[in-house]
Amino acid sequence: MTDLDRRAALLTLARGGCALATLGAGCGGEWREAIVLAPPPEGASCPDLPQPGTAAEGWVEVRLEAHPGLESPGGHARVHAPEALLDVLLVHTTPGCFVALWRICTHGDCGVDWRPGEGVVECPCHGSRFALDGAVLQGPARRPLAAFTAVRQGASVFIHRPR
Repeated sequence: MTDLDRRAALLTLARGGCALATLGAGCGGEWREAIVLAPPPEGASCPDLPQPGTAAEGWVEVRLEAHPGLESPGGHARVHAPEALLDVLLVHTTPGCFVALWRICTHGDCGVDWRPGEGVVECPCHGSRFALDGAVLQGPARRPLAAFTAVRQGASVFIHRPR
């Protein structure tokens, strides 16, 4: 193979790479389009959840009056309880149902945010995205966010932080 043939082959490969990059399929390392999960159908009930226990058993009470944004589905709040080693993003998913996810991105030391219009949890530092079960939808994070059981009882949501 001559130098001219090698150059032509490399140029063809480079053009193919650019075409793939234009389509979003060949470049970007860990970049993936986020898969947004559809919310449960209206009227769907929460999965079978345990009865909340005591603080000694790892249950942390979150009074809804202290977080008015949690009153309606789509609402969310940061819940920080240092005495329980708990720092979560609490999201009201459907009427009476809640999800609690560890608030610090597994890629770095950044607090994640709920994006209600997109139905994902996102890290503002590097763009990692997570599903409501904590699964990674888009990197650079590779590990899921820890998810905790969250149960509404009366005017409170109880989050279970295993010891």
